[in-house]
Amino acid sequence: MMKNSEKPSVMGTRSGYVIRFTCPTCYKENSIICNMPKSYYKESRDGTCAQCRKHCEVLTPGQY
Repeated sequence: MMKNSEKPSVMGTRSGYVIRFTCPTCYKENSIICNMPKSYYKESRDGTCAQCRKHCEVLTPGQY
């Protein structure tokens, strides 16, 4: 049986085709590089910290 664990959500920022976010557990800055425009404009995505390997949901505000 799988455990249903809640992922913490954090706000990310967009810069070019890179999305940056800070891990809520260890406070390390991470980045997600998007090479496809469709995935770049999504409102949320799953991110993993490079240091502590915790999963979180990265929310990005829409660009207007």
